[in-house]
Amino acid sequence: MTRVAFELRGRVAWRWLPIAAVLSAALSYALHHALPFDEHDVLVAGAIVTAAAVMSVAFGVLARPAERQLPVVVPIQAGAVGRREMCGEHLGFAAALHAETLDHGFFAALGFGFLRAYYGTFVASPHAVAVVAVAGGVPVGLVAGPVDARAHTRWVLRRRGFRLVARGAVTLLLRPRPALRFARTRIARYRGAWRRARSEAPVTPPDQSQVAVLSHVAVMPGAHGAGIGGELVDAFVSAAAARGADRVVLVTLEGEEGAGGFYERLGWRATGGCETFDGSRMAAYALDLP
Repeated sequence: MTRVAFELRGRVAWRWLPIAAVLSAALSYALHHALPFDEHDVLVAGAIVTAAAVMSVAFGVLARPAERQLPVVVPIQAGAVGRREMCGEHLGFAAALHAETLDHGFFAALGFGFLRAYYGTFVASPHAVAVVAVAGGVPVGLVAGPVDARAHTRWVLRRRGFRLVARGAVTLLLRPRPALRFARTRIARYRGAWRRARSEAPVTPPDQSQVAVLSHVAVMPGAHGAGIGGELVDAFVSAAAARGADRVVLVTLEGEEGAGGFYERLGWRATGGCETFDGSRMAAYALDLP
């Protein structure tokens, strides 16, 4: 049996917490004593509280611990990996693994907090599936995506849209480079997609097929070769079929950087290509379900 060892890498940001508290207190003190106001009034108090709150929230976003096990070496025996439905306790792992292995996408540039909230939509949505692979009690891989793409998109926009926008906005305010990238490539397209999705009928027409989208599959670096990726894909396909999907689709990077060969070996068929907002070429694949 194949035995694979890997290190689960990460970073813990607890050190930001005392810094956030000290700076927030210092800002409150400075506003209280340094500004040239003759007497206290509601506006002054409001300014002090608001500025301190903004400082605390900004540092809180940066300070949230990455929730990654540090460092863990896990022996994996082929066939000894289990699967579990992703839940809240796995969101930190999902965000960390996405940032580690799927860093070519724009979502990774929005940081850990956004990714954590993003994977939370797959856990909470009734139209999505999220599964983690577990070895020795430690998560080692994940797969996530909607089993009804249209219904999931509507659910996210109506139930979690504001939360995701707020998370992304905080990150963009603190990181100029992703902000410029977002303004250049996405604002107009996202606004149009938002309007279309919110205006669509809540029920998919009966003559239209239900399409599942395998959005993300990732395995810890060093854990490849134990069949984890294939098992996760099979788990998602089985869940999509059980939930009434007619086919599953996905996109991956073209060429050697992508996973096209992996999906072809699993029986998927290539259906063409597309280009992302950032100009990356993607290969599209589909799998018809019985």
